[in-house]
Amino acid sequence: MLGAILFLTCAGFQLCGAAKSPPPPLPTVFPPKAVNGWMLVGSLDMLDYKNQKCPSQWRAYTYKKACGRIPGQLCSSVRVPTGSDSFRQVCGRFRAFQQGSTDGFAGLFITKPAKIDDPYVDGISITYNNAGGQRKHVFTYAAGYTEQINWGTSCPCAGGAEIPSFVRTSDYYCESGNPDNSWLSILYCDPLWDGKECRYAEEPCCNPPHQPWFCKNLDKRVNSDLEIRLCADEGVDNEDIALESYELWVR
Repeated sequence: MLGAILFLTCAGFQLCGAAKSPPPPLPTVFPPKAVNGWMLVGSLDMLDYKNQKCPSQWRAYTYKKACGRIPGQLCSSVRVPTGSDSFRQVCGRFRAFQQGSTDGFAGLFITKPAKIDDPYVDGISITYNNAGGQRKHVFTYAAGYTEQINWGTSCPCAGGAEIPSFVRTSDYYCESGNPDNSWLSILYCDPLWDGKECRYAEEPCCNPPHQPWFCKNLDKRVNSDLEIRLCADEGVDNEDIALESYELWVR
C-alpha cells in the first residue's frame, strides 16, 4: 500500500511539474479593452496634430502628418516602455504610407541571409530584447515595391523575396501603395496594411482578416521594452515609411 501511495504521489508530481498554463485566447475585436489584463503601452496619432508630435528619434514630414526615418539612418528606432510587469502577449496596429521605391524584404544593401539587427525590411520592425540583450522578433510590417507585378522587390504574398528565417509566416503583413510598374519619388496615397486595395499580383496580401491589427503569443513571458524601428536599406530621398499612427498593447 505504501508503494502505491508513493507511486501516485510521484505521478501526481510529474503531472503538476509538466503542466504549463497556456496563454489566454487572443482578442478578435480591436482595439483590446483595458480589461482582462491588457495595457496600452504606446501610441501615436499624428492626425491629432495639436497634441502629438514625432518623437525626437524620428523626423516629421513637412507635407504629411507622419513620422519617418532620420536622414542618414537605415533604421530609426523608438523604444516603448512596457512597465515593470512581465507580459506574454502583444497586440498592435500601424498605419503608414509608402514613400518612393520600397523593396519589401529584398533590400539590396543588407547581408544575406538577413539578420534581425539588419535593416531587413523596408517597413516597420517590432521587437523586444531577451535577457541576453538580443533582439527577438514580434511582428513586421513590410512595404513592397508595386502591387502590379511579381518582382523580387514585391511582397512575398505577391511573389516577391521570401521572409527572413526569424519571421514566421503569421508574423508579418505586406502591402504596396504603388499601383504602377514604375515608381516615383512621392508619398503614395494608398494606406498600407489596412486589408484594402490589394490589387493585381498582391491580392493575396489582403487575406489576413484583422489587418491592420496583429496579435501574438510570445514563446514565454518577458520583461522588456518594445522597440519600433522604421527601416529601409536606402536613403530617405529614395524610399521611406511615413508612419501616421500606431498602438501597442501587452498582457
